Amino acid sequence: MSGQIGVLAGVFDPVHNGHLAIASLALDYFKLKKVFFVPSGNPPHKKSSPVSHRIAMLKLALCSEPHTLLYSGELFRPGYSYTFDTITELKQTFNEQICFLIGSDNLTEILHWKNYLQILQMVTLCVAHRPGFPCDIPDIISKKGRVVIYPSPEWGISSTMIRSYIRSGLSCRHLLPESVIKYISMYGLYKD
Repeated sequence: MSGQIGVLAGVFDPVHNGHLAIASLALDYFKLKKVFFVPSGNPPHKKSSPVSHRIAMLKLALCSEPHTLLYSGELFRPGYSYTFDTITELKQTFNEQICFLIGSDNLTEILHWKNYLQILQMVTLCVAHRPGFPCDIPDIISKKGRVVIYPSPEWGISSTMIRSYIRSGLSCRHLLPESVIKYISMYGLYKD
């Protein structure tokens, strides 16, 4: 897979050390040129913080991470954001093979994505194991797509958990980059 680009899509509300570790490990394991973090603009399945905050936190987290970049294509697309549209756009823009990084917790969700069979033909699915979510690849995915499971940290970090910790007044120093912690504190995010 050497020479491909990686794509890690998500809401990133907030971006955390687990996201950064998954990208870093994929860079090394697959010998990727770079990994693009693709924040969802208007995901059809989740409510999220304002885009301006999510982008600012991503910029802070990625500024010290070599070979990781922010791709903001979904943010300016009218209507809902779909992975199929983003992958199509990235392939047209960069003309590179795409290694789509996904956690094992989202494997079965793919079956509900817009044009998921086409997505499977367009990318190599690179699956990072998430604790509590086995890497059981649904038959349709293994038959229609290219899937690789790669070693990843066994951290049980999630943005949902982090937001809950912050609401409860618990420390997130071990879960988030320091710059992101300062940003969250400065703007009082996730308090309610």
